[in-house]
Amino acid sequence: MKIYNIIFLFLAIAMFQACNPLEDELEIINAEPQPVVADLELTLTSDDYDIVDKSFGNFNDEEEAKELIPTILTENYPQLGDGSSALVHYDIYNPVRIGEEVAFELTEEDYVALDQGFGTLSRDGHIYDAVEYKYPSPSANDVVTLTYEWFCGGCAEEGTRASKVAYYDGRWYIAYVPTDDDYTFMGQRFTNFDSRSTGRERIGKLLDTRHLFDDEGTIRTTVFTYTYVNDDGDRQFEDFLAAYSFDGNNWIPFDDVVSRTLQLGHDGNTWVPDNTIKYSLTADDYAAIADATMDSNPSGSNSIAQFGNFDVGALWSPDQILEAIGNHLLDIFPQVEGQKYLVSYDTWEPGAGVRELHVIFQGGTYVLVE
Repeated sequence: MKIYNIIFLFLAIAMFQACNPLEDELEIINAEPQPVVADLELTLTSDDYDIVDKSFGNFNDEEEAKELIPTILTENYPQLGDGSSALVHYDIYNPVRIGEEVAFELTEEDYVALDQGFGTLSRDGHIYDAVEYKYPSPSANDVVTLTYEWFCGGCAEEGTRASKVAYYDGRWYIAYVPTDDDYTFMGQRFTNFDSRSTGRERIGKLLDTRHLFDDEGTIRTTVFTYTYVNDDGDRQFEDFLAAYSFDGNNWIPFDDVVSRTLQLGHDGNTWVPDNTIKYSLTADDYAAIADATMDSNPSGSNSIAQFGNFDVGALWSPDQILEAIGNHLLDIFPQVEGQKYLVSYDTWEPGAGVRELHVIFQGGTYVLVE
């Protein structure tokens, strides 16, 4: 009797295990964790930079940032997977340093070539023309010292002049060079700075007093003397280039470390740089699309105006939706070649739903991302 009971018990256990699909599903889930989809926005910290051995808390350039930020995201957010996005704010070391320094003194032949028959220059445009003529292939942050004759209708500075002209961010700027009196005004005992950051800061304040009425966004450059003691104990004097932007009230120096932003997306395997902007259509968007499509798709337009969604079952084809949303993006966003948008829109299928349209701006229109 006991033997029969034991056999019955084993049979019951076997039947329970065979008929328990929930346990099988739990085993599958535990064996294959499902990725989480999320949208992040974060600013890298010193701990984040340490992950990729960047102890100074910045990257060398944007290419290095694109290479290393995916490693930081994978380390910090291993649970995130395909469809996730990250907007990452980071710093790069981007110092303004003089590239090459060259010097030219205009000759009689140069004035003739520049169509300056009187053998003088008389306005800033002439200085730029002369620099471009004498130094036609500059590189970033090159500085030309140009010596020339100046005549400007009774100007006190008529005669021989020298200007430093800096090639910064793709164009030439006549650089401001502090005078002896300027250094004194800025609290310097000598005509130099022993700190580049101090020099940038104080010259910025000097520009505040002299160029208060420039347009916001105006760029100016300066070249000042920087002094330091080298490893051999010898004092050195060098020209140092600084650039400033006017914010409407103050002149702001461009620092050595600048902030940048990188958009990334998870492709199912890793994080990749991606400029996709996620956007969900609003009530105002549906109203605008309804107005814009009244002639091309009156039935679909009336449906959107009434219900605030795309009737994909009867009134809107995929091509029509692409055209309608693409044209609307042209109206509401700047047209930037290569910019991607992932647009969420409401549907009726029948039944309420939400779909996404992934498009990229190419050749003046929005097309599907392959």
